[in-house]
Amino acid sequence: MKHSEHEERTAEWMRLALSKMKQYEIPPTPVNYALWFEYVSGTNLALVEAVDSEIELTGKITEQQVRLLHEQFFDDDKDRAAMFEMRQELARLLKQTLNYIYTGVTTTDRSNSHLQSMLTRLQPDLNRQQLHTLIEEVLIETRLAVSSGELLNEQLNGAMVEVAALKKELSDSRRESITDSLTGLANRKHFDELISEMIRDADQNGIDVSVIFCDVDMFSVINEKHGQLVGDQVLRVIAELMRKSLKGRDLVARYGGEEFAVILPNTSMQNARQLAESIRQDIAGKRIQRKDTREPLGTITMSFGVARYVPGEGVDSFLQRVDRAVYLAKRSGRNNVSDAPPPII
Repeated sequence: MKHSEHEERTAEWMRLALSKMKQYEIPPTPVNYALWFEYVSGTNLALVEAVDSEIELTGKITEQQVRLLHEQFFDDDKDRAAMFEMRQELARLLKQTLNYIYTGVTTTDRSNSHLQSMLTRLQPDLNRQQLHTLIEEVLIETRLAVSSGELLNEQLNGAMVEVAALKKELSDSRRESITDSLTGLANRKHFDELISEMIRDADQNGIDVSVIFCDVDMFSVINEKHGQLVGDQVLRVIAELMRKSLKGRDLVARYGGEEFAVILPNTSMQNARQLAESIRQDIAGKRIQRKDTREPLGTITMSFGVARYVPGEGVDSFLQRVDRAVYLAKRSGRNNVSDAPPPII
């Protein structure tokens, strides 16, 4: 493509992005602009599908939904930047620790070579788990040096404190990257990671994996009547009710907007359906009031879809079946539980 054509196309995407924000009354902030520019350019098909799906339900999309989509599709860049900074910091601490050993009163070849090998393993393609493991090894090696009397000085102990702090920072960063900021539940990213892992286990070992999808009925009406802050309050109440309903390795995630998803390992279809029905009744029986005025919000209900994974069908087919079940529940009058149709394999 010629340079002038590229500029013209980019200018057109900029115009379309601003037009979309104006159409749906989305403030033209940098975050919102980034998402809509990516959307109109058509380069991210998953993002386009997610935005279109939100609009298809109500004919519009809110700033809150745009923010959640931005977190889902753009947070990986932030995560990579955080990982890069942590690798740089760990490299600095390793070099500092080696320097303390070289200049210490006593030393051993084993400590030197071990820490040097750790430094060579600190490569750009190191993933989060590998970085976490490396930090743990640095801590163990440094503690051994101190406890054996190789080096017992204030500087090395200081380095240990810094490495431990780096380990906590990595854990905190990981927790933030997989947690929904509004509800405290797992986010879509964590759900996607875990369901893929569970499906692999199901295909290899034949374990039962069931999933529940659920969607707040008429949520747009709540937002329109009471405002987004009250809508957020409703989502937090539902999240807490769902969290208390689960146990063991079960995981509940905020899938997007007013949608929630539950992963149930080692759970049959019948038990998954019973759990969905129990949660449905709990939510329908909950009487929620506005925090500011104590005004009752009326009955809040949810529609549920339930499916059990069939070995060999794959993640996409599985989740599409559960999503279809939610649609069937809504078509049947909402506030009910529908089973997913069988897969086409």
